[in-house]
Amino acid sequence: MGSMIPWVLPLFHWCDGSWLSLEIRGSRWQFAIIEMIHLLGLTLLLGSMVVLDLRLLGYGLRRQSPSQLARELSVWVWRGFWVILISGILLFFGEPMKLYGSPSFFVKMVLFVIAVAVQLIVMYRVRKTPDISPGLGRVAGVLSLVTWFGVGLAGRAIGFL
Repeated sequence: MGSMIPWVLPLFHWCDGSWLSLEIRGSRWQFAIIEMIHLLGLTLLLGSMVVLDLRLLGYGLRRQSPSQLARELSVWVWRGFWVILISGILLFFGEPMKLYGSPSFFVKMVLFVIAVAVQLIVMYRVRKTPDISPGLGRVAGVLSLVTWFGVGLAGRAIGFL
């Protein structure tokens, strides 16, 4: 897949030769520690989003409105987001040429952009709408779950494909 996007190859080569890439690849433990932090961030973000999405789907936490729950979880969603974004960039620098040849990486990046857009829209709309319609809530919840779990699955597939 990476070879189908040749215009990004120079960027991947530049990243591969950067001091950051050499530092991460030259260390025995840095990549593993960064990956662990990345997974913790994903757990934080995904855990928070799953709680909100399940509420939007009509399961659990029925004493709280979706808008109240979205406001309370927002800080945790964004903390998880920033952890995965920063650690993800560092992971990318650890193996850019491997990622260039990985279709799963490109699928993950497309799903990540979609998931962030969905997250922004869902969190904004749910926080600002005290009585979100059940139909719209279900659509938002399913779309959010599918995109974020897609990001996670595609990320996991990087190591295998």
